[in-house]
Amino acid sequence: MGKYSRLGKNTVLVFIGNASSKLVGLLMLPFYTRCLSVEDYGTTDIINVYVTFLLSIVSCCIAESIFIFPKGQTYEKQREFLSSGLAFLIIAFLVTGIIFVGVSIVADCYSIENSFTQNIWLIYALLIAQLCQQLFQQFARSIDRIMVFSVAGIVLTASTALFSFSLIPHLGVVGFVLSLVLANWATTAYSLFCSTAYRFISLSAIRWDRCREMLKYSIPLIPNGIMWWLVSALNRPIMEANLGMHAIGLFAVANKFPAILTMLFAVFSTSWQISVIEEYGKEGFNEFYNKVYKYVVLMLVLLFIIITLCSKMLIYIFASSEYIDAWMYIPVLTLGAVFSAISSMSGAVFSAAKTSKYFFYSSVWGAMTAVLLNFLLIPYISLMGATISVLLSFAAMALSRVLYSRRYIELRNNSSLLIMILLSVLILVLTIYLSSNRALYYVFILLITILILLVNRNIYVDFRVIYNKIKKINEELY
Repeated sequence: MGKYSRLGKNTVLVFIGNASSKLVGLLMLPFYTRCLSVEDYGTTDIINVYVTFLLSIVSCCIAESIFIFPKGQTYEKQREFLSSGLAFLIIAFLVTGIIFVGVSIVADCYSIENSFTQNIWLIYALLIAQLCQQLFQQFARSIDRIMVFSVAGIVLTASTALFSFSLIPHLGVVGFVLSLVLANWATTAYSLFCSTAYRFISLSAIRWDRCREMLKYSIPLIPNGIMWWLVSALNRPIMEANLGMHAIGLFAVANKFPAILTMLFAVFSTSWQISVIEEYGKEGFNEFYNKVYKYVVLMLVLLFIIITLCSKMLIYIFASSEYIDAWMYIPVLTLGAVFSAISSMSGAVFSAAKTSKYFFYSSVWGAMTAVLLNFLLIPYISLMGATISVLLSFAAMALSRVLYSRRYIELRNNSSLLIMILLSVLILVLTIYLSSNRALYYVFILLITILILLVNRNIYVDFRVIYNKIKKINEELY
């Protein structure tokens, strides 16, 4: 199978496994914003932010090892890896529970009240449920139960919707979190039984040397996860301290729409990484890399333009009227999502060259930018400061990865890519300063879009070449 066909096939498989669960947040948004006030929705968002931060720390990223180590091993070794990983998680849960009890006691003694201390046991319940769900879904993928892995995403989506409709109208924020907890447990049960993972669990199969082997691989992944959290989520606690939960609620709603772009690219990103690893060092790799890179950036920019043009309409459709001010933050966050995608694309070559240190270096640049700008901008320009810090942090990360990747790949199309990015920034500025003059705004956007397409005028020819290659491969196969 050719490089382009493999890229397409991998994308479809990953899409089935991941996309459905990521769509639920957007599709359920009208229901959430109708049942929850802006402040309550902000509370649910910051609870998710804390859970995301704790996932990698509490579990030491053991789920990543559960995918890597059992793959291709004998049944007995697979039992040892899963049983040992599960035993480690149970111990981690107990230790975390003891720490949370201590935090809760201290908070009560000193009257410390914030979103973490007030919701500490909801955070704990969701943390445990998500870690178990990740563990068994990754194990299903490791033992080649790809269909189970794919359907698990659908089960998670359907369960979340079902429990949300039942619980949120009556319990509010508590109902929101409980719906996620129950949905993750339902998905855990599905993955556990339908993949027959329960047959691999045994007390006698626990081997602490297997556990050490997995942790040796997974622990170095923790700093990178923390850096990403600093870039994308540090702003929430700072917003809570300076602006209140209302601002977090608006930010959370505005961030749902750039998530469309992020979700679509995340699906492509996994298959892109697989293809880059497979093709790295082969003849024609440079051409393949630069061609796909250029047109993916083009598609990202066009998606950015579409989301920006529709930002106010999206809020009207998907959120209640009290969230309307969220529209002005969508373009800034969407451009940040474009830079995040560029960063992810550029990082694929590091995996192929087996130089993972550049993931960490670039994440450090992004994290330092995020920490500095969040503390500088949020107190002075409030919510717009938070969105700008996200944009510039992802831009710093993307720029550093592009520069590091030049050590392993000859980058072409630099001028056209730079022009597209600069025009995207121009669209962002126009959105902020010409939003009241809609006619002039749309004229400018149309002209800029035409200019972007002119810069990439060879796109039709390149797509025809790719199409003919895939067609020829299919004819040879069938």
